[in-house]
Amino acid sequence: MIGRHIREHHIDLRLETNLKEIIADEKGRVKAIVTESGEVIECNIVGLTVGVSPNVDFLKDSGIEINRGVLVNRFLETNIPNVYAIGDCAEQREAIGNRRPIEAVWYTGRMMGEVLAQTICGNKMQYNPGHWFNSAKFFDIEYQTYGWVWANQKDYENQFYWEHKLGKIAIRISYHKETREFLGINTFGIRMRHEFFDKVLTEKQSVNYVIENLRKANFDPEFYKHYEKEIISEFKNQSQTIKA
Repeated sequence: MIGRHIREHHIDLRLETNLKEIIADEKGRVKAIVTESGEVIECNIVGLTVGVSPNVDFLKDSGIEINRGVLVNRFLETNIPNVYAIGDCAEQREAIGNRRPIEAVWYTGRMMGEVLAQTICGNKMQYNPGHWFNSAKFFDIEYQTYGWVWANQKDYENQFYWEHKLGKIAIRISYHKETREFLGINTFGIRMRHEFFDKVLTEKQSVNYVIENLRKANFDPEFYKHYEKEIISEFKNQSQTIKA
């Protein structure tokens, strides 16, 4: 039950405490963890990540303004003329939409480099990363996200969830409960086309449009099984339940 498991049982320790011990059962499989504060948390999967912290301490006495990263404006300019920062070390003075001020994502670094190259070559350009997206692979399950699907559902949104009976394929779609505007999608085990979702987010298409065109959005190879009929049927069922 990958999709539901991650949504309802994911525990994020963040920076308040650290992992002290992983407790195994009699078969050597994880059954719980112990934090430095002594709290025992039952679980069956432990994921360890180190996170990203920009190494900017060497700039403390340089006159360049820093916070967690090097502070920049929309043109990637620091407070010192002709000095710029891009990539993982750059921190936006004002976050762009729902994005974090620092984004350690490969494609934003590439975009920043392209924008700054234009500026240096005389065509001053503002950094605009566009719609949020990302992709990763957890073991053998591919994960993608386009737009915004919040773990804690917002007041203005509805969410549609479909999961295959085998538990390794799932999607979650967020849409505005009043306007029905499509807001974002998370997918597990199904590859989707970036161009499709970038376009529908820009055009502010409805969730109905997205559901009806899922076949066009699917990027899985030709002979992979498709699940659009099941997804559409479940969407209609959930929509009727919400209306009732």
